[in-house]
Amino acid sequence: MASIVDAFSEALSEDLSYVKIVVFAIPVWFVVSLFMAGKMGMFYFYGGLVSILILGLLTQGINNVRMNKKEILTLNPLKLCIALGKAFLVVVPHLLVFGTIGGLIVKYVKIPIELPHVPLIFAIIVWSIIFSIIMTSYLSFAKYLKISQGFNYKVIFESCIDVFISFLFFLPQLVLANVVLIGPVAYLFFFFQVPFTHWGFIGYCCAVFIVNISILSNYLAQASYEHIKGSNEEYDDNVQINLIHESAERLNGN
Repeated sequence: MASIVDAFSEALSEDLSYVKIVVFAIPVWFVVSLFMAGKMGMFYFYGGLVSILILGLLTQGINNVRMNKKEILTLNPLKLCIALGKAFLVVVPHLLVFGTIGGLIVKYVKIPIELPHVPLIFAIIVWSIIFSIIMTSYLSFAKYLKISQGFNYKVIFESCIDVFISFLFFLPQLVLANVVLIGPVAYLFFFFQVPFTHWGFIGYCCAVFIVNISILSNYLAQASYEHIKGSNEEYDDNVQINLIHESAERLNGN
């Protein structure tokens, strides 16, 4: 079963983890600073760019975990660009097609039950299903960065409910992890009467956000292996190859 405890531990213990956290937290801090200063035009522009960066980081992170590589987050710009480009080819068509389908269903399908909140409940169900399909297609692609797997609808439709349920169980765990990470620091700022708008607290929260991306990458990789149906032989082969390679490095003193 996918474990957020393992994901949390590995997020802070991978090679150069703290360097990566600081490097990727800087653009996030910059965007948050624009928001705090009320520069909304620049905030939306640079926020969009940083969101694209985060998508590439998440995609490559999922692939790294699935392929049993030593790193989760990567500092390699070429890998980020390739992962991002492929992710766009999978995610954008699904957003356009299934987003349109979901909008049409919510708009034109009427539930013949005259009770309060029924339309809202129906809309939540529809968008949850749409979200589960899009997320499953993304995870199906991200495991090996193979675009064709992102359009394997037989696997996607068979697995999307399990993936969605796993994601729902993950959310409260992630909230708890953030309480552990941010709570003590927030209490110190409160105790010493330092405002939460202080650059130090904002910078720390930006770093925690990057830790969240690493945790999310790890957990989604675990969840995709467990819940997305199909052959995992390619993954298992890579695990064995990487384990042999790492053992050889240790014997050579690297």
